[in-house]
Parts: sequence; structure tokens; C-alpha cells
Amino acid sequence: MSDTLKQDIIFKILKMAKDNSDLNSDELFSQVESATSSMFNQLIQSHTGDAPVANGKSKDDKARTKRRMKRKDRNQRKEHVGRFFIHLFGKNIIQPGIPKCLISVFASSVPTTIGEEAYKELSGKIDRLLEFGDKKGFDYDQILESKPGKTIAKEIFSLYNAETDSSSFEKLLRNNLDETLVKNIESIENGQDLNIEDTVNLAFDAFTKCLKTG
Repeated sequence: MSDTLKQDIIFKILKMAKDNSDLNSDELFSQVESATSSMFNQLIQSHTGDAPVANGKSKDDKARTKRRMKRKDRNQRKEHVGRFFIHLFGKNIIQPGIPKCLISVFASSVPTTIGEEAYKELSGKIDRLLEFGDKKGFDYDQILESKPGKTIAKEIFSLYNAETDSSSFEKLLRNNLDETLVKNIESIENGQDLNIEDTVNLAFDAFTKCLKTG
């Protein structure tokens, strides 16, 4: 039972992270923690037979939470180039009719659009910035909002924008939007009422408008 429960927890966390890629680390952590709390309690009880832990948190509990947040930030950085890119104008894409799961498609399109060499170079720059920010006590969102963070984001934007005239760009992006929407339709509020083609067009048009206006 415990092995199955572990897998259920992992799959739930992965799905929530994928569906809510536009949230910052604190918001996503809170949602995941709330959604998996009872599952973790079941897992603990299956190993120890103990009663659920009381709501009060000890110093050790707080320390463990802080370490989990640090690990979470590091894991998110695997996709940091896309996150820096979307952070530059992402709020303009979040509008009625565009499911949040589609925002992650735009972020994940960065490596294939700008190319592996440029992606690695930018990833290295962000790694160094994050390391510097960690030493200064800044969290991930503060680094995104910093002047060097915005400078890197604008560099990603320029490289990305230069490649959007490619004949394959629009087709590939639309296909990825369509595929993601179909996969997540059941988890979207009122998803069954969505017109997939119209929703993809709305998301694509909003994104390309952001690219044109900067």
C-alpha cells in the first residue's frame, strides 16, 4: 500500500506543478502541501501506526519546511530559462478564456526556438545569478524581479523573437498548445465547454501580441 501511495503522491505533485507553472514557488508550494497533506499523513501512519501530527509546528518542522522550499527552488531552476522568459510578460497572457496549463507551453518552447547553444549559455548566466542571489539571501521571485534578472529575460526575449518568422514556428507551437489542452481538459474548470480550436487561437494570438509589443 505504501509504495502505491508514494506513487500517487509523486504523480499528484508532478501534475499540479505542470498545471500551475505560472505560480510562484510559495503559491505552488502552498497548493501542493494542502492537496497532499492527508496523503502524507496516511503514508506516515502506514509506516509508524502513529496518530496524525498535531497542527503546531516545532522548530525542526519549520527547518524541514525551509529545506523543502530550497530544494523546490532548485528543481524549478531546471526550467529557469523559460520561467525568466515568461515572467517578462506572462501577466499579459493570463486572461479569461486562456487556461493556465497553456502558459507552460510558451515557457517550454524556448529551448527549441532559440537553439540548444543559446539555451545553455543563458542557463549558465541564470545559474550564476541564482547562486549570487542565494548568497545575498534573495528568493527566486526577488531574483526574477531584479535588474540583472530582467536584463537576462530581455535577452531571451530578443533571441526568441528573432526566430518566430520560421515557417515551422507557428505550426509547432499551435500543435503543442492543442496537445496540452486536450491532455488537461478534464482538470480545467468548465473544460468540457471549451472549444479547443478557439482556445488555442486565443492563447496563440495573445502570446504573439506580447511578442510584438514586448
